[in-house]
Amino acid sequence: MKPIALLALCAFFASACARLDIAVNWADTFIAAKVDDYFDISSEQSKSLKKSLQSDFKKIKQDVLPQWIKSAKDLERDVASDSLSQEKIQRTFEMVTSSFEHFTAHFSRTAVDFIGTTKNDQWTYFAKAFNEKNEDDLKEISSSHYEKKQKKRYFKYFEMFLGDLTEEQTHLIEKHLRESPYPAELKIKNRKHIYQVFVEKRQHPDGLKEFVAKFSEKPESFNLPEYNQAVHTYQVNLKNLLTAVLKTLNKNQKRELCDNLLEKVAQLEKIRGRS
Repeated sequence: MKPIALLALCAFFASACARLDIAVNWADTFIAAKVDDYFDISSEQSKSLKKSLQSDFKKIKQDVLPQWIKSAKDLERDVASDSLSQEKIQRTFEMVTSSFEHFTAHFSRTAVDFIGTTKNDQWTYFAKAFNEKNEDDLKEISSSHYEKKQKKRYFKYFEMFLGDLTEEQTHLIEKHLRESPYPAELKIKNRKHIYQVFVEKRQHPDGLKEFVAKFSEKPESFNLPEYNQAVHTYQVNLKNLLTAVLKTLNKNQKRELCDNLLEKVAQLEKIRGRS
């Protein structure tokens, strides 16, 4: 239900394993293409959307990147000096989580402006695309390959930053996946719930713009209570997993993590320098 803001976030971090600067440089084009998948937008809408997104990312470079750079530098320094404590890990995790939760707010104006240009036939197109997306996601969750894909994704990101994992770390990750899976089905249920709220809001004058503005600023306020609770529980368990894994790093993994963090810092600083 938040195609612009959420896709912006995805675009920014989708290539975290590669080049963040490339991801940012192409973010407006990527997002416009994804919005087109949902709304079948015109070339004029696409052009206006890209221009507005470029302005949003410019502000993000100024306001958000310095915080990310500092956190990455602090984490690298703590790992290198063997002073990484549970408190420091949790503080970094909570900063990142909070940053993600509030990231959509940076695209509020763009979302509202774009919504103001949409026509009835585009919302009909959106409803069809939205339902198809939910059906596809439900099929994926129900498939026999879903758990394997989730496991592969987890290991991919841990290995990306740490290199080869130890037997103990592998056990920790597999235990987390068994006992604390992401609430994927509830996420789809929640998505449908928000869509119904949106449909009701759209019936009133200026209801659509008001909904989009509030949703971009604080999306969790529209969630089902049980979904918010499930996400909170998942995040707590994920934080515990990261803490447990980081406390078991060997010498080679510490060096690998430090190198990767410094690489990300360099990329973020390069992005920030283009503001």
